[in-house]
Amino acid sequence: MLDSLARMMDGGSIELLDANGQALAELGLSTPAAKEARGGELVLNRIAEGTAAHAGNAKFARVVGLDGVTEIFSCDVGNEESNAVIKLSGTRIDRGAPVHINSFRLVMP
Repeated sequence: MLDSLARMMDGGSIELLDANGQALAELGLSTPAAKEARGGELVLNRIAEGTAAHAGNAKFARVVGLDGVTEIFSCDVGNEESNAVIKLSGTRIDRGAPVHINSFRLVMP
């Protein structure tokens, strides 16, 4: 299942959104988006750095396919101490600032 999800993400992007659904930043996914899943874990390959288009606090994210429209899944965003799926050093994003995700992995039981 995770490998199928990874193929759907190939060349897509991660959109970081505020509580109102406004896209703060978009980061590109690699092709392939991830290594082959092992032990119920999918580790994404390099995620391109983006530049924030808007300022705000990131609350959730949408992973979108290569077509830029198809939502693969959405998840929460939090700081490094949170239990969020995507953990950022800080959820405050300033317009024009670089935005990056160092690593991203999905785990299924």
